[in-house]
Amino acid sequence: MTKVKEAVGSGDDFFKVVMLSKKGKRMLEQIIGQVLGKEVEILEFINTELGKTQKIEKNKRIDVIVKIDGVIANVEVNTNDYNYVKFFRNFAYLVNLFNRYSVKEIDENEKIYDLKTDIIQINLNFGKVSSKEAILINEFGNDRGMKIKNLRSYDVFIDNIKKFCYDNGGLDEYKYLLMLDMTLDELEDFYPDDEIVKEYGDALMKYSEDVFIYPHSEEEEKQMMHDMEVDMAYDKGVDAGIKEGIEQKEIEMIKNLKDKLSIEEIADVAKVSIDKVKEIISNEN
Repeated sequence: MTKVKEAVGSGDDFFKVVMLSKKGKRMLEQIIGQVLGKEVEILEFINTELGKTQKIEKNKRIDVIVKIDGVIANVEVNTNDYNYVKFFRNFAYLVNLFNRYSVKEIDENEKIYDLKTDIIQINLNFGKVSSKEAILINEFGNDRGMKIKNLRSYDVFIDNIKKFCYDNGGLDEYKYLLMLDMTLDELEDFYPDDEIVKEYGDALMKYSEDVFIYPHSEEEEKQMMHDMEVDMAYDKGVDAGIKEGIEQKEIEMIKNLKDKLSIEEIADVAKVSIDKVKEIISNEN
């Protein structure tokens, strides 16, 4: 087992790379299932580009969006602390998601609303928080008891779940949530015969070696992330949402490098044509 100690599984980049992979689908189903308290099957991965609501606003990229039976679910990762600003930011993402999937515009003067599909957000929060809840369900409405029944969020406090499990002598109920905040050494003895835990540990090992053992420049890290996403994505029948997510990563990388490298160098790093680089840069201006 590697000597790397950091539990990078709770990191935002690692979570997106692994959970959008072929094996990650099974992991994510188990993680969502333990939050919701029921078995779930992911039917589709959805592009995580939310677009913008104002001209001055940048496009929002959130962590993971999936479609399960009757539910559109956004899964977010929050590290170190979970304060009002992060709660407000995540709520803004949730409302934007709700507008995309629940509001259907027929024409300029008429809209219809999908009240059957649940729009939910799962916030995986790592680090100390003031709340004593393990999983806090947030519902939205007014003080007269009127609720938006198909809109809610789940704040999952991993530290509190650890305390709950160890105080009550049971880990099975939340083992896939607990594994997200474990080091490689801790994972080695944590449910060693569980396939999901093993697959997660293997992914964490690969990511840990790439990130922590070998030094990388900023450009090399961007390329590493791109290569890892392509390597771990579906070999065949990849969902359109995952393809779009990888393409968006390429676009973001090119935009970030345009002031640092020549067009030819960017094309080489991003593994795309020079004409493609020129097109992306010109579209930004």
